[in-house]
Amino acid sequence: MITMGLDEEYLAYLRSIPVDTYIKILENCSSDVYVTDKDGKIVYVNPNSIRHYGMEPKAMIGQDSEAIRKGKWTPTGLEKCITEKRTVFAEQTYLLIGKSVSTVLTPIFDDAGNIELVVAIANEQPDSYDVSFRKGDAQKKLRASANTVERSRKSEDGDDEIVGQSYIFCKILLTIRKVSESDVPILLTGESGVGKTLVAEYVHRTSLRAGKPFLAINCATIPENLLESELFGYAPHAFTGASTKGKVGLVEMADGGTLFLDEIGEMAPGLQAKLLDVLENKRFIPVGGNEMKHVDIRIVAATNADLEQLVAEKKFRSDLYWRINTINITIPALRDRREDILPLTAYFLKKYNQKYGKSVEFSPKATAILIAYDWPGNIRQLKNLIERTVLLAASGPVHPKDLPEFMTEGIAMVEETYKESYDYILESVGKHLIRESYKKHKNMKKVAEDLDISHSKAFRLVSEYCKDLMKK
Repeated sequence: MITMGLDEEYLAYLRSIPVDTYIKILENCSSDVYVTDKDGKIVYVNPNSIRHYGMEPKAMIGQDSEAIRKGKWTPTGLEKCITEKRTVFAEQTYLLIGKSVSTVLTPIFDDAGNIELVVAIANEQPDSYDVSFRKGDAQKKLRASANTVERSRKSEDGDDEIVGQSYIFCKILLTIRKVSESDVPILLTGESGVGKTLVAEYVHRTSLRAGKPFLAINCATIPENLLESELFGYAPHAFTGASTKGKVGLVEMADGGTLFLDEIGEMAPGLQAKLLDVLENKRFIPVGGNEMKHVDIRIVAATNADLEQLVAEKKFRSDLYWRINTINITIPALRDRREDILPLTAYFLKKYNQKYGKSVEFSPKATAILIAYDWPGNIRQLKNLIERTVLLAASGPVHPKDLPEFMTEGIAMVEETYKESYDYILESVGKHLIRESYKKHKNMKKVAEDLDISHSKAFRLVSEYCKDLMKK
């Protein structure tokens, strides 16, 4: 292998360094390192692949680069690098997270002058919500993010897409893909409004049952006596007012597919026992019936309650809890995945602009407030706000004065204190994010992880913005 003119003494030194040292360097490199052989087969990728490509490194090794690339980044620079046998510079986009990257592809030659490897090093362009992002980035991000979503099954309210680019959310999707081919029950937890129903649909769509029924029911909205008949159906004349033909329940209707039980913590103990029998023995008896029926279904359950606490209080069966908790996926609150606020805003803006025949946009200052706000109602609240804003907006972009007052409270951006400087608005947002994160964690390392910035930057910003908090 050609070694770029390195002298023998230095090469000897490099070879003396343990392989583990090189592994640590590559595995912890903040840049995207992507290596192929002369035929385009992937030889190595570092852990950034989870976020950037939605795949773990070991799943990519040995795969054809072009086959992996489709739907994950564009355009390719590998073919040009191999064909022209020279270093290639490319501006690319990671489609999974909607980020632009600057990539350098460098060919490595063997002693005969033939390409042996191609090393691609990619670095993301400035982040979209960090303190230092440039004027216009947010608006560009909003427009671009509308095209960086992953399709999911269409739900009743018309939202048919999983939208997200944050590392934490992409990792959840990766976990779902890992368990998609199994039939184990899945428990989705998280605050109200984080999108558990949509994730449940995504579980079904990526499973081997995708062509079969997906049925859902909210256990908290139906009285106990009606919930049993809705789930398990009933025999003819089972009770007063019952149909003479009986009724097929959701459990039977979902045979071969997936049944989603939202707010399962509200299910009565009697029904919990019946559901446990379905999970363990794939059988049930309809209300008022005497004939055992058998079904093959996958159960996905969801709750925003503390089921362990309910078990301790004897309000939820422990055996059912451990049965449905085989795979537990916690959907993070929107305030914990702020990188997804802009893509979600772009998606809902596009949706409601099309629905109401408008072309509403958020001004940079209003966008800054959307990013800084904590969204206690999560995605549901954001969705409702976007629809309300589109409905009420006149002509021109949406400004902070057009947003609800509660969104600007506590943030130094209310209209009376505005400065026209865009940088001032960005600094105010950054200051708010840093202070809130430090209040929560009281640790600079965790602030860096929370806001996805370097430790040195976290140290500098905390020192600048949180002096009063550090004294407490």
